[in-house]
Amino acid sequence: MELPDYITMNVPFIVSDERAKLIWWTSWFSKLCAHRLLNDVKNNVELSNYSQSSFLQFARKECYDILPNRRYIDGIATLIHSSLRSAKKLRVNIQELELDSWLLFQSEAEKVRYGNSNIRLTTSNKAEILTFDKDKIPQRIMVNVNTPEGYKKLTNILLEKSGKKEIGYPARVIIKEYNAYSNTLYLYCKLQIMVPYSLYKEVIKKYDKPLGNLTAGIDVNTDRLNLAIIDSKGVLKNKKTFWFNEIISRGYGKERAWSKINEVIHKLLNYAYNKGVSTIVLENPNVIGYLHYYWINNCERKSRNYNYKVSTFRNSLIERITYKAPLYSMNITYVSPKGTTHSEKHDEIMKEKGLDRHTASAYLIALRYLKSS
Repeated sequence: MELPDYITMNVPFIVSDERAKLIWWTSWFSKLCAHRLLNDVKNNVELSNYSQSSFLQFARKECYDILPNRRYIDGIATLIHSSLRSAKKLRVNIQELELDSWLLFQSEAEKVRYGNSNIRLTTSNKAEILTFDKDKIPQRIMVNVNTPEGYKKLTNILLEKSGKKEIGYPARVIIKEYNAYSNTLYLYCKLQIMVPYSLYKEVIKKYDKPLGNLTAGIDVNTDRLNLAIIDSKGVLKNKKTFWFNEIISRGYGKERAWSKINEVIHKLLNYAYNKGVSTIVLENPNVIGYLHYYWINNCERKSRNYNYKVSTFRNSLIERITYKAPLYSMNITYVSPKGTTHSEKHDEIMKEKGLDRHTASAYLIALRYLKSS
């Protein structure tokens, strides 16, 4: 897995009345484009082999009558094309893909348009969004956004650089919830700003160089992260378990859960850094990409299937560790997961070193990298 091009910054906002209706219609026009493109691919599988630029050209001709804006069409076509690519790598039958119940629209980065032409931050707490009414007449609206305190510095630097046309950023508006009260529509939304990873690392980075040259293996599970630290001879120097099992409690929301997980990841990385780790080793994840925007209509790969959900969740954790580790000046590498959990060697390590099975897996992950390098 390579480091990402962008890191997503989630900024919540609430709109009501006319502005809510405009965002609502724009989201639905975008969703209709997605339905049409996916149906086109199912009817002509050759479309799934198109390059991204060819697929975008096709989408512009196919969807302009639904959503008369090239940039928004490109945004949704990019999402569909990325999903098709991920489906192929996961060997998912494209005929079994169905869109999930999301409502969103997105616009790609444009450096010469002050970062983004359609969805643009104007200050750290305001954004300008191009929307369409039910008659597809364009209107630009301003919304107040609640930028998290931890992102204020990053947001201000992003605004400064985009204002000078030095940087562009993709942006997306997602409707998370909605309701109507006294004949007024209220939308609870998220503005997702994709910050270039190079800028994110430059602003958020915590340490300039590692304190040592130890190697750490991490075993990723649904309720914990197990860390095993070894030296260049494979000697176990340290071990620790970082728990987040409270997230499985009834009523523990998804956003709150990921906030807790991010906190635990930072605790693990800070611990590893202070113990002299310079390389983090993880199991090589599958490619998931944008498939969380779909139901996969197959009894073995349905997103409601427990094993598939666990696989997706673990890969998401690995992705987060991957892009956060460089903030602590630690390198990331991957090994094959085969034999790190169920093998004679695994059982031997448990008995020999008195380790639980998850810590033994973390040790084997680190050891496998050491032997291969």
